[in-house]
Amino acid sequence: NLKYLVGLSDRRPRFGRFGYPEKAEYLALVWGTIVMAVTGFMAWFSVATTSFLPRWVVEVAITIHYYKAILASLAILVWHLYAVIFDPEVYPMNWAWYDGRVSAEWYAHEHPEHYAKLVETPGHPEPAAEAAPEPAGKA
Repeated sequence: NLKYLVGLSDRRPRFGRFGYPEKAEYLALVWGTIVMAVTGFMAWFSVATTSFLPRWVVEVAITIHYYKAILASLAILVWHLYAVIFDPEVYPMNWAWYDGRVSAEWYAHEHPEHYAKLVETPGHPEPAAEAAPEPAGKA
């Protein structure tokens, strides 16, 4: 994917149902939840925590909790705003944030491996046709 993004390859990588951006986001969600829960409980139950750990551990936990919350907020804001609005492939907006649906063409473009499996399954949409060029005179 890096070769494709920097222009060293003309071939776009083919992802299944989840590409690395989705996997990274889910990993961040799970890991972030664990960090926030552990540090939050350490701060919430600071008296119990200091009964078997030194006080500075609680202070470090509060600091980690604080900066992790800022990091998570900024990541959500930046990552999602880019993916939904500023990504050139979905501009002016990806409406999946509103109704949870995407077009078959978009899904075939973003997740071609999984789309091919879906098309082979009875009852799923037909393969996406290549986008036809706009007729002359239409904007």
